[in-house]
Amino acid sequence: MKKHKEVEKLAYELFEKGGRVHGRDIDHWLEAERIASAREMDMHAVEIEAAASKKRAIQRSDVRRREVKKTGKTKR
Repeated sequence: MKKHKEVEKLAYELFEKGGRVHGRDIDHWLEAERIASAREMDMHAVEIEAAASKKRAIQRSDVRRREVKKTGKTKR
């Protein structure tokens, strides 16, 4: 339902930006759906990259911890 409201708002914004010309409601709706889907995909890409970055940081931390345990020295 949240996406529907977002698409509705975007479609109305497109209607207004297009000079409030009637008869293009389907065009505005489809373009609004495309925009909303692209935003959603961008958000997912950011979430995936954040998770990958966190995983890499944990892996580096684990490697450092093993090095310290093995050698007793820290690298800086």
